[in-house]
Amino acid sequence: MKGICAVVLYVMAMGYSYGQITNIQGLDNVVIRTKKYEDIKGSAYLYPSWNAGTLTDRNGKVYTDLLIKYDSYKDQVELNQEGKIFEVAASMYPKFTLNYVEPTTNKVIKHLFSAAYNVEGFPKTSYFDLLLEGNLTLLRKYKTSFIEENVSGYGTSGAQKSFQSKTLYFVVDKDGISKEIKASKKSVLEVFPEQAASIETFIKEKKIKGKTEADLIEIIKFLNTK
Repeated sequence: MKGICAVVLYVMAMGYSYGQITNIQGLDNVVIRTKKYEDIKGSAYLYPSWNAGTLTDRNGKVYTDLLIKYDSYKDQVELNQEGKIFEVAASMYPKFTLNYVEPTTNKVIKHLFSAAYNVEGFPKTSYFDLLLEGNLTLLRKYKTSFIEENVSGYGTSGAQKSFQSKTLYFVVDKDGISKEIKASKKSVLEVFPEQAASIETFIKEKKIKGKTEADLIEIIKFLNTK
């Protein structure tokens, strides 16, 4: 209940207005059903609840005070317009933000997604979560796969459907060249072998292990200063 109240208060604090949503273009004939994944275990969504956010169109116009979900299986933004659910085309809206209120702490987790990056293995309209921008840009990608497997056992049989999610990281240099990187010291040293000595020194001085997302961000920040 505390978490629900926090979400309500946060949306109210943003001055949520349905009137602003109706100005969004390109939503014709894309209404979707709200329970499209009801027979599948797990979740296709980054967060199951609707969250406050914004959309930016390809001309740079920003639409504020929206209710948004991100479907990481379809790599698709969904918009709640007065109870009707719409899919938003990345080709028309290459950027969006999403602000999630963590129920147990009431901490607001802010995301900035962009489809402006050319990462090998992904369509040009793929959304990436921007973690850090500079000479080296660090991106986070939420990748969800649909798994269907036959399950048989005492009293049960048939196909079991589920979603399985993982988080990937990519670093993009100033020339637009991307490389996958992991939140581990070993991976960082493999991606930046020429900076190995200075990275080792930085890790020791900062007393970090290089095993978390936060550590990865700190290391890329450091490399951006060189």
